[in-house]
Parts: sequence; structure tokens; C-alpha cells
Amino acid sequence: MRKRNKVLILCAILIFGVFTLVCASDYEADVVISLSIDNPIMCVNGEETEIDVGRGTKPIVTNGRTLVPIRAIIEAFNGTVGWDESTQTATLTVKDDVIKLVINSNTAYLNGEIKTLDVAPVIINERTMLPIRFVAESFNLGVAWEEESETVFIVRNGFDQQEYNELIKILPRYSGTAYTTINNNVPYFEDYEIINGSFEYYSDLDSLGRCNVAFASVSTDIMPTGERESISSVTPSGWHNKAYDVVEGQYLYNRCHLIGYQLTGENANERNLITGTRYLNINGMLPFENMIDDYIEQTGNQVMYRVTPVFKDNNLVADGVLMEAYSVEDEGKGISFCVYCYNVQPNITIDYLTGYSSLSGEEQIKENNNETLYRTPTGKKYHFDTSCGGKNSYETILEEAVSDGLTPCSKCAK
Repeated sequence: MRKRNKVLILCAILIFGVFTLVCASDYEADVVISLSIDNPIMCVNGEETEIDVGRGTKPIVTNGRTLVPIRAIIEAFNGTVGWDESTQTATLTVKDDVIKLVINSNTAYLNGEIKTLDVAPVIINERTMLPIRFVAESFNLGVAWEEESETVFIVRNGFDQQEYNELIKILPRYSGTAYTTINNNVPYFEDYEIINGSFEYYSDLDSLGRCNVAFASVSTDIMPTGERESISSVTPSGWHNKAYDVVEGQYLYNRCHLIGYQLTGENANERNLITGTRYLNINGMLPFENMIDDYIEQTGNQVMYRVTPVFKDNNLVADGVLMEAYSVEDEGKGISFCVYCYNVQPNITIDYLTGYSSLSGEEQIKENNNETLYRTPTGKKYHFDTSCGGKNSYETILEEAVSDGLTPCSKCAK
């Protein structure tokens, strides 16, 4: 598959409309770093650079854990590194998270909480070497290990304001189908994002409590072996659920996984659950999730998989989700798609700003016509209150009352 620049492709497509994402500042730039054991060169988004400029410091493996000179890596994620010589303590900061590690100590501190390391930090040739998996995962970064090349990958992914603005330009309005193909059904993965090693990455929630990109290299080693646990403890942004007879299962909303449980085994992960309609979950996303699941079980291969919820302006409920997938070993021959699934529900009107909903159009009329009212055998009025109708009142429905020529009671039905 020939990879392409996302923004250039998106700009070239017919404009359908524009919106902005006001919380785009919550998201940092995409970064994929790869480092190989005994190699002083690392790649940042496909570009080679020295890990430790001018010193030739290389990653090493100790007790099955990869130790690396950390400064260049942390700075690539817009973080900072501090060093206290008197206490032999390294302090790493990325956004609001702070890690403290002490040389030759298996005790670390993440935002003040004690953590136990599998392998202690060390100093080699006057360079501090730190356990990369612990550091990366503590900063909510994806970490993958490619055994054959002894390469570790560190991943952060997200949509910024420009990418949201460009994406919305190419999205056609919902027209009765649960999903539509985007970019000729070709995923937007860059070459350096195709990783032969399993990992999961879930973006931090933004300042409105909304999810952003969920990204994974899915393989059998991270797929679940047990039943899904309860996810009811998570309340996604815009969660105002309501039951409707016109919705299968009645309830409008599901706690909708961005990356389905059957692929990575995530349960109550708030960074992986959005307020999604039953229609989005079952008619839109599930067929593609099952496609990936079946392919991996049949072949044992890996699939790059990314799901991006698309929020308009300050909306708490996503308009839909962009789903991209690409099978690694056979270069997309088994799985390759780029689709947008609509977060809609037929016959229901959704206020995407808040998550509140109501019946729409003819369905609202049908519901009103079936509303329970009260009348008497000889009366000319219908009532909402049975006591107002009197002791001989009995149930009827609006449609029948209007058909019989009844008019609303001026006291209880006006």
C-alpha cells in the first residue's frame, strides 16, 4: 500500500462543510519513535537521528527489559528531563504527569504514587539508562516490541484541529446507510505507523471529557480470552440515555468501544468508550470489528487499527467515527479499509451538544396518537387525569378520541 499525507489528501476532496474543534489544544502532535538494541540511531516519524548526539549511546537489554538514554525520547514528546546529582534522581515530565526514578533503585514514583520496577535504572558511560516500557506506559504512550529486529516502538496518536477541520470537509451527510467509505477505502497510515509488534494506545480525554484517537496493532497476544466485564461504571461524554420502542433493545445509547472488546480486551476504559447509538454500534462498527477478529483468528496475522471519534465544535456526542485498518504481514491484502460510521439512530433526533434526544417526525406523531387518555361513555371531552373525567371514565388513546370527535378538557388536557 502506498501511504499518503493525510492533510494533502483531505484538502483535495470536495468540501461538504466546515467545523472546528475548540479543544484541539488538548492534543499533541503524532509521534512514532523506534529504537533498536545496540543501535545509536532512532527514528522519529520515519526520520533518523542520534539517540544521544555525539556519544553513540545505545539501548541495552537487562533482565528482559530495554533500557535507553531517555532525554531525546522525552523531548520528542514535548516533555522535560531533570537530574538531581545529589540524590541520583531523574525527573521526567510530560504534560501533567511526573515520574521520578532513582539510580539502582527498583522504586519509582508516578505522580507521587510508589511503583515497583522490574529493573532498576543504571548509569553507563556517564549516561542515565531508564526502563522504556515503564516510562512510556506511565505517560500513556503505546509500546510495541518487534522480536525479530529487537526494536521497540513508542506511539502517540491524535487528531488536532487542522485534521478535524480537513476531515469534516470530505464527510457526506448521513443518507440512510450506516457507513460510507473515505479516501477510496484506503487507510491514512504513514509508513512508519505500520508496526510489526502488538500495542494499544488510547488518547487522553480532552477538557470536555471526550475521547480522541484509539490506535492499536492487534494480534492474538492481546485479544481477550474471557468474557467482557461490566462497563457501567463509565459515563461517556453526552450520556443521557433514553428508551424508545422504535430502537432495537429499546435503549438509544450503548457505551460504545472505539476498539471493540473482542480485539484488545478493554473493559471499563474511559478513554475507549463513547456515547454511541445502537445503530452505530451494531450496524456501523460491529461488522468491521468482526471482520478483523475473523481475519486474525484465521491467519494469526496482525492488523493496524485506528478509530477516531469525530466531534463537531463543543458537542459532547460524536457525529460518527472514522475507522481505518490494514493487515501487516500481507500488506493489506487480507484487511484494508477506511470507513466513516454515522452516530445516528433512525426515527430519533439527537442533540449532539448535550446528548438529549426525542422521537422525530412520524414516530412522534405515532407516539402521541397512542398516548393513554380518559373519557366517559357520554362525554364530549377527553382527559389526561382520570379523576377529572369522573368515576365512569375509562382508558382510550388520542387517535380514537379524536376520531370520535372528542375535544380536550380545558382543565387537564389543554
